[in-house]
Amino acid sequence: MRSSEGIERLKRWADLTGAGIFAVLFLALVMQVVRRFVFGAPAAWTEELATIAFVWVIFWGTAFAVPLSTHVAVDFVVPRFAPRVQRTLYALGLAALGGCFLWALPGIADYLRFMMRERTPVLDLPYGVVYSAYLAAAVMVVLRCLAAILRPEASDKA
Repeated sequence: MRSSEGIERLKRWADLTGAGIFAVLFLALVMQVVRRFVFGAPAAWTEELATIAFVWVIFWGTAFAVPLSTHVAVDFVVPRFAPRVQRTLYALGLAALGGCFLWALPGIADYLRFMMRERTPVLDLPYGVVYSAYLAAAVMVVLRCLAAILRPEASDKA
């Protein structure tokens, strides 16, 4: 298997996982509506599960599914430069973004470790687990920025 095939499989797996998390979010919301309005007995666990799935789907999408080129950017000066300067400025922007997330990683990990002692009210999950998706997203942003700097031709797809 070539490395590009492996990368495509990983991307496909990441997309399917994101879709699965979204499906959990959707089904929890549907279950809440049915329990509340059909049976008249709302279930607190569905609301909490939907909230957790929402957090995960946002961070999962940021980390794995959304291409770097489609994230919000203010791009009114860079296009006025020559292509070589544009690539350099793009690389500097990616280095700044990746550097900020890299700098934040120890603090994120420390906070998640601290939050392991607090638990969600209904499902009794540690908040450190609930928000661990943010650590994964931060690591992936660093890695994706590094990959886009090292392989600028692939950055439009990343």
